[in-house]
Amino acid sequence: MDGTTIAALATAPAPAGVAVVRVSGPRTRTALKALFQGKRDPLRHPRTLVFGDILDFKSSNSIDRGLVVFMPGPSSFTGEDVAEFQFHGSPVLVQRVLRSLYAYGITPAPAGEFSKRAFLNGKMDLAQAEAIADVVNAKSEEQLRFAEEQLQGRLSHSIQLIGEPLRDALAELEASIDFPEEDIQPDKLGAIAARAQIAQVKVAQLIATYSFGSLVKEGVRVLICGRPNAGKSSLLNLLVGKQKAIVSEISGTTRDLIEEESALAGHKFVFCDSAGIRETTDVVERLGIELAKERIPWADLVLLIVDATDTSEDWRETLSLLSAGRRKVWAIVNKIDLKPEALGQFSCDFALCEQSFYISAKTGAGIGPLLEALVEDLAKGMPERGEVGEVITNERHRDCLQRADQALSSFIDLTKQAPLSILATDIREALVALDEIVGRTYTEDILGRIFSKFCVGK
Repeated sequence: MDGTTIAALATAPAPAGVAVVRVSGPRTRTALKALFQGKRDPLRHPRTLVFGDILDFKSSNSIDRGLVVFMPGPSSFTGEDVAEFQFHGSPVLVQRVLRSLYAYGITPAPAGEFSKRAFLNGKMDLAQAEAIADVVNAKSEEQLRFAEEQLQGRLSHSIQLIGEPLRDALAELEASIDFPEEDIQPDKLGAIAARAQIAQVKVAQLIATYSFGSLVKEGVRVLICGRPNAGKSSLLNLLVGKQKAIVSEISGTTRDLIEEESALAGHKFVFCDSAGIRETTDVVERLGIELAKERIPWADLVLLIVDATDTSEDWRETLSLLSAGRRKVWAIVNKIDLKPEALGQFSCDFALCEQSFYISAKTGAGIGPLLEALVEDLAKGMPERGEVGEVITNERHRDCLQRADQALSSFIDLTKQAPLSILATDIREALVALDEIVGRTYTEDILGRIFSKFCVGK
């Protein structure tokens, strides 16, 4: 730690009923004495809200009347002395309070600096620190649940359980290397290999959860495409529950990609409306169509919108394009309010589609079964928790686990033929990869990349 004292707004940077400015570091106590005046001394009443005047350092005038709480280290979030100023949530007042703190000599906090200090001071491990950002940014119940479990240390506990037998194994191998006269016996080496195999199974179980975990964190990406004027924008508005895209009877209204997040039954989905795919001489529309085609590989699921009243069957070209890209496609027959007899008549034409639905984006008919199917399709991919109990949602964690898996595979393959020094290196590499997840080993570059993604004040 560099010994500086930091400050930042800990609430959203917008007008609100209350704003909170957080301070952490060795000058917190003296800052409170200089910049706060109340009937009680917050330093003598720690962890208790004290009412009084928040002062301007240069003029000693009151900026606002509010509450202050002092939390002495090491029993604080960061492990340092921490204070929080709570006052009326005017952006102007926020700037005046921060300027007063900076004038006193407090340093503006970089993004994630409070959480970084909590990690460096041993208040939490790195996986738990990362979970703070995931909790803050959670857009669905499922995403929040996984983030809270990680914040509580469930993933860290699993990593510890995997690593402890490997540490014992490494100690035995290194003892045999240091004292060659006590050569390791074949049965003992076999027992170490068995422990490594058990660890590898658990690592593989965690890795296997990432495909689902990434969907929970990033959202299921759903691309809406089809011919112009088939009802793509109307469907997007229905799916997200608000008027996000312009709806018009004029073909080719959508020229750009329109993306919107939505939570369905506690799950995060990212819906993307795209330009109608057709041949056109309009330069701008053609650019939109190219964007739509380029977006196809992005999607986890494509909803192909078919106009029930369109007799041209040009939608077949779009379906061929999607099938060539090996995308998962659902067919959505729209405008059944205009042509009720279309119900079921396309079923034989959708052999390349996993499912088909008949809706009216205008009246909302049929949208319920579609929404239910989206949630059910996601639920089918949910892994069994089994012994692992956790779901990996972080790409960094997956990378570490894959490196651990490779090192353990190498150890198991070479157990009977490689020298002990090579075997010890494989176990050590597996442990280093596992330790990176919780931050037992780290570099400044890793910390910089992690905490720079946090919001200021966290």
